[in-house]
Amino acid sequence: MAEIDNLIAEVNKKYKTDIIRKASDLKGIEFIPYTSPMMNYLTRGGVPVGRIIELVGLPQSGKTTTALDIISNFQKKYTDKYCVYLDAENTIDKEWGETLGVDWSKVILIQPESEYGEELLDMLLDYIRSGKIGLAVLDSAPFIIPKAVQEKGLDEKSYGGNSALMKAFCDKAVPLCKKVECTFLLINQLRENIGNPYKPFKIPCGTAIAHACSQILWFTKGSLLDEKYKEVSSGYANPSGNLVSVKVEKNKVTKNDRRLQTYTLNYSTGVDEIKDTLDLAIMLGIISQAGAWYKATLKDGKEQKMQGFNGVQEFYYNDLEELEYLRKQVYEAGMV
Repeated sequence: MAEIDNLIAEVNKKYKTDIIRKASDLKGIEFIPYTSPMMNYLTRGGVPVGRIIELVGLPQSGKTTTALDIISNFQKKYTDKYCVYLDAENTIDKEWGETLGVDWSKVILIQPESEYGEELLDMLLDYIRSGKIGLAVLDSAPFIIPKAVQEKGLDEKSYGGNSALMKAFCDKAVPLCKKVECTFLLINQLRENIGNPYKPFKIPCGTAIAHACSQILWFTKGSLLDEKYKEVSSGYANPSGNLVSVKVEKNKVTKNDRRLQTYTLNYSTGVDEIKDTLDLAIMLGIISQAGAWYKATLKDGKEQKMQGFNGVQEFYYNDLEELEYLRKQVYEAGMV
């Protein structure tokens, strides 16, 4: 046995633990993929397993939709584990979740009535400790109200909100999630930062969450889209979807050279994976553009010319074999 192994074994034995090991024994990070290749490109693979991820944004910016999309893909990849969802806002949309591919029969749903925040977070920790939960979602952090605040009258001031409670929770959740390989999605909101013109918004619930997270993603609702995916004004009567803009605010998982992307959300079918595949292929140069014409190299090595983006969509929507070949090219180029 090498000297370093003796040193590790000696201290592990003394403290009756097994947390000390050679750094070379660290496992690589697994990822839960997003449906959108744009999001997988942005994050270099998806959501890191066993970490805390914060999804931040204004109302209707795509936070909960993204969380539901992650649940759907988690269920496809990890069929032997379950998801627990703390719907603190009591606003979960079952039908929209099904549209995004969520199997609700494998989701444990917590919808509080009058429970204190301490009780709700303890419930989450108990489920995570069981080892049967692979994904936990808190929607959203500002709705976790501590006992001390709940018992006060509306005319009584309270200071600190739930910051201390969220810090205590994060202190326990970080090592626990790593140990049992449970991914934790923490949805947070934005508040107006009155009096600060340089930073108009701030994140509630204290700073402990930001320190505990391996990734922080900021969401912004982008342009509305018509049925042909053309961007339309905010006054458009019947939009078919919208773009969701995502900015990586913190990343301790992969390189920080990718900061901002958008993905396409269709109000009838959910995340449009094909549209985002085509957009990313164009961005990476796999499909080249010259004026109104697009050109791609097909599976057999021949070139395919297409007029306008509608022509690109029509070709790939009608040739699933070439679409699959394009997906492979996009994945190989995007993960570099």
